[in-house]
Amino acid sequence: MTPLTALISLGVGLLFGALLQRVQASSPDRIIKTLTLKDTTILKFMLLAIAVAAAGIGVLSLLGLGHLNVKPLSLLAVGLGGLVFGVGFALGGYCPGTCLVGAAEGRRDAWFTILGGLAGVLAYAVFYPLATAALLKPLDFGKPTLATVSGLPAGLVGLAFGALMAAVAFLLPTAVRREAR
Repeated sequence: MTPLTALISLGVGLLFGALLQRVQASSPDRIIKTLTLKDTTILKFMLLAIAVAAAGIGVLSLLGLGHLNVKPLSLLAVGLGGLVFGVGFALGGYCPGTCLVGAAEGRRDAWFTILGGLAGVLAYAVFYPLATAALLKPLDFGKPTLATVSGLPAGLVGLAFGALMAAVAFLLPTAVRREAR
């Protein structure tokens, strides 16, 4: 990695963290309202982040400047990883990005999520050789992408998917009203 690439990456990370803080993605109240579908602010933000990333990758791909290292789709590993992530999110109230924002805001509880994440990384590194045969090989579907499945150019798929995510984000109401029973 060149120093310029590192600086750009740092800048993008700081910008994303600032935006997470702006939409209160590290606020336990906002997170609970999101998880109970009473407030979709964080969901809309994440959909827009996906839209920007997909469209950006699409443009880079169309210009011949972008390439992705697509990981194999192993349903067993993805399912187990999703379960571990979900349990950690439910217990800690943070995901990897929001716990860093919470720690930067001075929230001490965010540090437990950071330490738990680091412990998980260490456990994964230690047990990876053993887990490969048991978790990665079963139900391995190769490296499918929307572009390879559809037969369309990757750049076009990225732009279309980005547009779809942006449309969903803008059409989604921010506050969800519930009827009183």
